[in-house]
Amino acid sequence: MTVVIDSSDDLTLDNVARVAWMGEQCSIGDRALSAIRSRRHEFVDFVEQNADRHLYGITTRHHVGAKSVLGEDGRAEFATRLPSTPATVGPRLPDRVVRAIVLARLADVLNGTACLRVETVHRLLALLEAELPPVPARGNGEPGDIVPLGHLFRNHFDGTLEIGEGMALINGSPVAAAALSDAALAGRHRITVMENVMALAAVAINAPAAHYAPELEAAWRDEHQAEAVHNIRRLIETDDGSSELPYQAPVSFRSGPRVIGWARRAQAAAEECAEIALSASSNNPIFVGPAIHPPLGAILSNGGYHNPLVAPSLDSLARTWADVSQLVTAQVNRIVEDPRGLVASEPESQVSLLYMTAAGWAEEARAAATTSLIGLGGAGQTDTGTPDLLAWRKAQDAGAALDNTLAVLAAVSSHTLARKGQTVPHRLTALSRQILERFPVGSPPVDFGAQLASVVDVLGEPRQDSSAPIAELAIT
Repeated sequence: MTVVIDSSDDLTLDNVARVAWMGEQCSIGDRALSAIRSRRHEFVDFVEQNADRHLYGITTRHHVGAKSVLGEDGRAEFATRLPSTPATVGPRLPDRVVRAIVLARLADVLNGTACLRVETVHRLLALLEAELPPVPARGNGEPGDIVPLGHLFRNHFDGTLEIGEGMALINGSPVAAAALSDAALAGRHRITVMENVMALAAVAINAPAAHYAPELEAAWRDEHQAEAVHNIRRLIETDDGSSELPYQAPVSFRSGPRVIGWARRAQAAAEECAEIALSASSNNPIFVGPAIHPPLGAILSNGGYHNPLVAPSLDSLARTWADVSQLVTAQVNRIVEDPRGLVASEPESQVSLLYMTAAGWAEEARAAATTSLIGLGGAGQTDTGTPDLLAWRKAQDAGAALDNTLAVLAAVSSHTLARKGQTVPHRLTALSRQILERFPVGSPPVDFGAQLASVVDVLGEPRQDSSAPIAELAIT
């Protein structure tokens, strides 16, 4: 299918998921194309009437070249190409992130603040139909996104542009918007997995139902914590409470719903900030049309390239996922040392030794959960840098560590229940069955790596109806 974009309001997380994650194509609606064409004419008229003024990256060069107004020949030459940008090296961004960058680059165009020609917009979208160029993920110390955007656009556009288009392509913060959107989309699924796997662990440790009682939903006075405890309670519901501990379960099980509630809040905030970042203008400079700034419009130099929502939101997700990793690892430890569980039922310490694996991944998550502060840039005007891709990478690392600790908890819990012969609540039976199919009881230790990787994969599979209430989602 094709996602049709009529305005920047259509640059949503759901459409990023379709274009970037699911590989759908994208087109601009006729009404939007008409507006883009009109705004281009307004922009060209403004520049022609103000060719003797300092218009950053339009009648001047970029960076230190902004001090001098170009003559007619210099302006014409500079107009055809992308301004020079730094290069970097290292591992490349995943294609899904690069596709999201292309989509996010449309925001300024649709808002009329970056005045590309219609044919340039079509060529921009054509990138989604071809093999994407490699865009390095590391070594981005600039303010904004000029390093990755230079790698993405230079070979495709250099030498083919007209006045103002080069700066409109390589300045701004579409990479930041794409990075936060990517992490937010990954987080949506992780919330579901956290609740399902922690519910399975609660059953494996025989946690009392009181830990997830409905009265807690009001007592904790937080809608996100209320939803988490509600969902876990629904997942563990059973008609037989005879296996419950007569005393309270360890702290990590009682804290679980509250920490997942925080994860829900951090996820909601990240999604809100991602939606803002995707649709907001971010270029420097921006063009404001004559309807707002008569008679011809205005060019406004600004700090749109620095999106202050992105790195802190990514850091919040990384910290949250690292926190959950610590909690999950504590639950693994309690389950494997339970005298009624694997310690008593395994012929020798085998699956129970996976607590060491969880501990290793928890430390990986902890190492990733550091603050991404504004960077100190070079000399002159470029005196700070934006840490958005650094923050994205740390969120990626923390998220992957969480995925792996959850897989360990899922395997340990399922093996514990299977060896005890304990009935699994009906809303968790499909999950437990899938895990045991991927990592059967009695697997030889030589296979543990492959079996555990298979559990990571099955937990990462998308749900058929992600819009349904979490507690109603079947893992099939």
